[in-house]
Amino acid sequence: MSLITLGDLTKSFDGSPLLDGVSASIAPRKKIGLVGRNGCGKSTLLRIVAGRISADGGVVHRARNLRIGFQEQELEAPPDRTLIQEMREVFREDFERRRRLRELEHKLADASLAEEHDRILLRYQELTDQEAAEGVGDPERLIRQTLLGLGLPEEVWDQPLHRFSGGERNLLAMARVILGRPDLFLLDEPTNHLDMEGIDWFISFIRRCPSAALIVSHDRHLLDLVADEIWELKRGRLTVYAGNYSDYERKKAEDEALRQRQWRNQQKLIRRLEFQARRLRDMARAYDDPGQAKRARSMLSRIERMELVEAPEHDDSPFAASLANAPRHGDLALRIENFSHAYGDRVLFDSASLEINFGERVCLVGPNGSGKSTLMDAILREGAWDNPRIRVGKSVKLGRYEQLHDRAIRPGATLLDWLMGVTHLDKTPASNLAHRFRFSRDDLEREVQTLSGGEKSRLQLARLVHEGANFILLDEPTNHLDIPSAEKLEEMLDEFTGTLLVISHDRYFLDRLANVVVEVKDTRLVRHHVTFAEWWQNRKGAPKEGPGGALRLRISRESGASPTEEREARRKDREERKARRKEERRLRRRVEELEALTHRLEQEIKDLEQALARHWTENSSHEEGLRLDQALTQRRAELEQALTSWEAAALELESMDS
Repeated sequence: MSLITLGDLTKSFDGSPLLDGVSASIAPRKKIGLVGRNGCGKSTLLRIVAGRISADGGVVHRARNLRIGFQEQELEAPPDRTLIQEMREVFREDFERRRRLRELEHKLADASLAEEHDRILLRYQELTDQEAAEGVGDPERLIRQTLLGLGLPEEVWDQPLHRFSGGERNLLAMARVILGRPDLFLLDEPTNHLDMEGIDWFISFIRRCPSAALIVSHDRHLLDLVADEIWELKRGRLTVYAGNYSDYERKKAEDEALRQRQWRNQQKLIRRLEFQARRLRDMARAYDDPGQAKRARSMLSRIERMELVEAPEHDDSPFAASLANAPRHGDLALRIENFSHAYGDRVLFDSASLEINFGERVCLVGPNGSGKSTLMDAILREGAWDNPRIRVGKSVKLGRYEQLHDRAIRPGATLLDWLMGVTHLDKTPASNLAHRFRFSRDDLEREVQTLSGGEKSRLQLARLVHEGANFILLDEPTNHLDIPSAEKLEEMLDEFTGTLLVISHDRYFLDRLANVVVEVKDTRLVRHHVTFAEWWQNRKGAPKEGPGGALRLRISRESGASPTEEREARRKDREERKARRKEERRLRRRVEELEALTHRLEQEIKDLEQALARHWTENSSHEEGLRLDQALTQRRAELEQALTSWEAAALELESMDS
């Protein structure tokens, strides 16, 4: 039985449909990734499933006594309560039950209460059975494992909640949800504020957890490792794909390619049928031939009865831009020597050194708070050719993408005014630059503080594209981008020939781009000349596997298929595809041959008709006239047969393409 069933949900905001006939179900233990563009309605759908808001239409059926754990964006709790007190609040009933059990144990040991022994023992048994049914185990141990796993060290557990930042309070909200042991997790960007260790812990937790989960996330690494179903929300409609994110990408690409091929072939068939019908109508009028007119009507009727394939969507790219590759001279991009930095008594760097060559793609890794962003700030603030501590190459032009948008985009200006100010462009070229990043004419007059996180990300990228830097420093560039925008950014950076220094927790992003890893370790900078994937595998002692490889390996093992059986299945699949391609080529050649034959026969019919007309004008022999008439009749019969064969072959080819 499904935990949740959604039936034909609709939801609109300001008259615009956000959800349009959404139907789906969530089975027990199912792990689902919900993906789609920023603003497409993912969080709205999550809140409808949670019962926080209502749909305009449709039904949401929840299983009886279903426990839902909905991750709030920020923890709501008394500000003076400490972190550990708030987590223990989740287990208030468990702690109270344990207190009652201890009281009953004392009473059972009290000889003066011997007469009440049976009643006390019965109550003790009831509470013990209740505790066993809950299956909580040791609440203190669960709290400890969860907080440490999410990167919240013991030294902050006794701090009042008001001292935690917004990002930290988001983590606390997720910790509460995890500790609540729901039947269904509803999680909105759960890895946004986790470091890599925290993300690994969270992935392991979700994979072994018996609860179902519906996860809104742009983290493709997470979706590859935990999801066994992907829901894509697009233009108000929900499409369900079996498998993880890599399976979804492959299946979606195949579906789009098939739909485009079906549409193209169907349009070609329609044009052919219309063309042949016109020719048959012309022939029917010219020779007063009802048979040809009937065939023409049959062809047009065939078009009307077709189930038309939906036309492929137009380019839906999140933005259209590329990074200019500024010229450079020399191999040195950055040299850091004896760099030290501290906040009060806390030393972040102590005589750290590093060298980066031009064209390298470097990811800067280390725990949260280890000084990665501080180092980037120092490079931008102090980096110069004549600075012996932080020397940048003589022809290096630095560009920066800020993790915190408010540091890069100061409030108080319209989008257009801000862009003109930072790029020094006139109004028209600045507007054109904004349009390339999918900002509309109305967006240009919006105050920058009203933009969403994703919109501010695109605005930073617009500035970066204009600057023409050949050494770009990126601090969590994919944090607020939806998946299509992140993939577009990856394409831009992949084509960029300059130098990159990147801070990111996005494993997909780093796996694709980084070829050097610099680790902040013990106040030093340790360089590893390996890809990020190789560094992480060496660090974790894990086998090499590509994106999604862990889950695919697990599924392969669970399927029970032996290597020999898998090889045989792949061989049969290759043979079937080969035979299909061969038959498709044969049909395509047959259609082309029949089209050429109909053209030749029509030309011969035209020549015979002209020859017959001349024959009767010139009063030639009766035998010659009879021969021409017989030849004309034969060619017309051959043409009709060729058209019949062409129609059959074209329809068979259309069926195969479908």
